[in-house]
Amino acid sequence: MLTRRAARALLMLAAATAAAPVARAQNVTVQAEAERSAVYVGEPFRFRIVVAGSDQVTPPDPAAIAGFAVRPLGGGPNNSEIITTINGRTTREVSRGYVLNYQLTAAAAGDLTIPALTLQVAGEPRRTPAIPIRARAPEELAEYRLRLSLERGQAWVGEPVLLTTTWSWDSELEPERVHGISHPLLEDAAARGFDFEPRVPAAGPRDPVTLQVAGRDTQWQWGEARVDGQPFTTLSFSAALLPQRPGALAVAPATVVFDGVAGYRRVRDFFGRTVRQPVRQRFVVASNELTLTVKALPEAGRPAQFSGLVGSSFEITAEAAPREVKVGDPVAFTVTIAGRGDLRRLQAPDLSARRGFREFRVSAAAAPALTVDRATLRHTLRALHPEVAEIPPVRVSVFDAERGAYTELSSAPIPITVHATRQVTLSDVEGAAADVAPGGPVTSNRDGIAHNYAGPALLVDQRFDPRAFAASPGGLLALLAGPLLLAALRLTPVLRRFRPRRSGAALAALHRSVHATGSGAAPAALLAALRAYLNASLQPARAIHDFAAAADALRARGGMEEAALEELRNLFADLEAARYGAGAAAAGGGLAARLLAWAERAPRSARR
Repeated sequence: MLTRRAARALLMLAAATAAAPVARAQNVTVQAEAERSAVYVGEPFRFRIVVAGSDQVTPPDPAAIAGFAVRPLGGGPNNSEIITTINGRTTREVSRGYVLNYQLTAAAAGDLTIPALTLQVAGEPRRTPAIPIRARAPEELAEYRLRLSLERGQAWVGEPVLLTTTWSWDSELEPERVHGISHPLLEDAAARGFDFEPRVPAAGPRDPVTLQVAGRDTQWQWGEARVDGQPFTTLSFSAALLPQRPGALAVAPATVVFDGVAGYRRVRDFFGRTVRQPVRQRFVVASNELTLTVKALPEAGRPAQFSGLVGSSFEITAEAAPREVKVGDPVAFTVTIAGRGDLRRLQAPDLSARRGFREFRVSAAAAPALTVDRATLRHTLRALHPEVAEIPPVRVSVFDAERGAYTELSSAPIPITVHATRQVTLSDVEGAAADVAPGGPVTSNRDGIAHNYAGPALLVDQRFDPRAFAASPGGLLALLAGPLLLAALRLTPVLRRFRPRRSGAALAALHRSVHATGSGAAPAALLAALRAYLNASLQPARAIHDFAAAADALRARGGMEEAALEELRNLFADLEAARYGAGAAAAGGGLAARLLAWAERAPRSARR
């Protein structure tokens, strides 16, 4: 014959089995899909890899997609969960997957293929299917044009060259929506051996338009032009190309994809009048191609302390403050270099090693502020003697791109006034007579070391007085500190007994919530009360929404028996099932009693 405890265990096991979620296994599949099968060269399109059956995915190497410019757009798990309850039986369907998104741009016309890519799914290699893509060359349009222009066709390594991209269209037409701008040279800058820096346009009659080029927000300025005698509206932006190695640098055509007005047709409106109606379509416009020849800097005549700056119109200035100091006082010294060059390449000079600065103690330089057009260097100088009359000039060797030769920049010297300071000697410490000649022979002082100070205060009886010590605030505090500390130690255990327990307040709140619902307790209200109790009883408070989170938190606290956790699991499952099953009100009464009984029996460690 079964005991009461064994019968209860069998009933709990049966309830848990009936409410246990059922997860359906999934087969792992990998698919790849392209937004379009026919595109124009320079026209960006979406490419997506979809994994079904697992969310443990290691993405493939994008470099394997040859013939396209690849820009990852991110991705992540694509999971879903469906819970259904029919006649008290709960079924959970879990679907796991992963999605990877890319933006591809065809680099040349012809029949291309997005190759089969290998990725790791749940530790096993999987391959995507190959996808054919037909790329067509953009057509020449008279109404919309895109042009590239270089400031000059030759440059030295490190010398900035301005590249201007101009988008123009017939003033009677207009683009309406930009889908993308492809600029292969700027998108692959590092691999081609150069850097670039967008230039902010000058203020004009209209606010600039911000468009993204090569992953950077660039400002395009409005303008006007005449093409074949017709007025055109223009948008243009400039970027400084900063070549890092010599050779022929090909500036590949840029492409803009947009929706625009192709023309107008005459139609009749509601009132029978003839009006012009715009005809809209998608356009893909490509630019011309350019070549920039980059020359290496000459080795002949290169100074030993070459700063690395290449450009033209360089200027150097220096400032110092204050200009009247004493020996050893700090002087803030600032050197500024400006000009047409990439001043981020500046190798800051070490002033402490320069001959003219040996009359100063030079502090370690602060981190220089370097931009494309300006470099700012900051030091702290301290004069070593009063004969210092000026801060010497700072000299920096640069390469003048216009002259094709190395030259030296020099700042103007800065006059300063340095006052002497009196040095404390041994005579000052001993209080010797003022008429002792400095540098004279050493003699013995018959009276010993002279006192620096003399007066009645030295003759006051300064022996310890207990009454004066007790009357002083510091003495009184020192005498009372011991008894006060002893009293605090004795009262601490007593005060702890009266400290309200967090778990008692949480349990009382649970009783109020359950009794407030009455005999027809709704399972949804009981489930909310259980979550609130768990959230309030744990310290620090946790966000508990389901059994998994509650079990993790209770195990982390320790002291919870597995039988109590199993009872809590069944309680969660029965409450969830009762929310959607028939007879919810009747089920709620029995579940309320089980809920309160479990909370009363919960271990102390779970309610600390």
